[in-house]
Amino acid sequence: MDNLILGSTKIYGCIADPIEHVRAPSIFTSMFRQRKIDAVMIPIHVNEDSLINVINSLKVIKNFYGLTVTIPHKTEIAKICDFLEPDANKTKAVNWIKFDKNRKIIGNNFDGKGFVNGFLNQNHVLKNKSVCLFGTGGAGIAIAYSLADEKIKKLKLINRDINKANNLKLNINKVSPNLNIEVSSSLEYELNDIDIIINATSLGLKNNDPLPFDVNKSKIDCIVADIIMNPMDTELLKISKSLGRTIHYGKYMIESQIDLAGKFLNIW
Repeated sequence: MDNLILGSTKIYGCIADPIEHVRAPSIFTSMFRQRKIDAVMIPIHVNEDSLINVINSLKVIKNFYGLTVTIPHKTEIAKICDFLEPDANKTKAVNWIKFDKNRKIIGNNFDGKGFVNGFLNQNHVLKNKSVCLFGTGGAGIAIAYSLADEKIKKLKLINRDINKANNLKLNINKVSPNLNIEVSSSLEYELNDIDIIINATSLGLKNNDPLPFDVNKSKIDCIVADIIMNPMDTELLKISKSLGRTIHYGKYMIESQIDLAGKFLNIW
């Protein structure tokens, strides 16, 4: 009986392209069952060309209450929201939306807080550390802003499009003017002075993906973190572990977002 989907069941979604890697539907649906909540989360596979049409269609489904947003839609969905909560407005990227009683779209972003909270909950330290972030897309932007709030010593931003990384540097320094931020291309970078390296790119979702960076360039005592949840043991993390680096799994980011998202959606 607990697993039945009824006419009263609230529907939530997880929107992505590709979709095979997402874990949120199973995590949240399991939590709904554990907490006796009449709700379900479903995966929604949508490409960028169809995104606006799909969101507009979901707006008119009255028992569809909201969704989590992942690669590659976080920045595009931010543009079509009717209202952005402070973290989403700052980053111009959204990873959760909900519909209010008038079916207006409200966007929020828990990627940054989710990563930082998940990292600290594993007894790691950010204060006074040098951190390198690979990837300045939707998740990377949110993580970068949250790192800037943690009194880190230095932030290095590495991206294929160096102009995008430079723009992020300028925007972060507007709110954190004293933070030392360096920018490098993903073709030319140094990691020998970095304490924590974070992969916020999509590299690692597919079996034949190249590594986002050369782990051999890093210090032996650095921490290598990935935000990819499936596979949990990405090739980057497996190689990092084999080379003696401490690793940090992507699952901790989504796990630490659960309460934040649930409160935002008024689920618990």
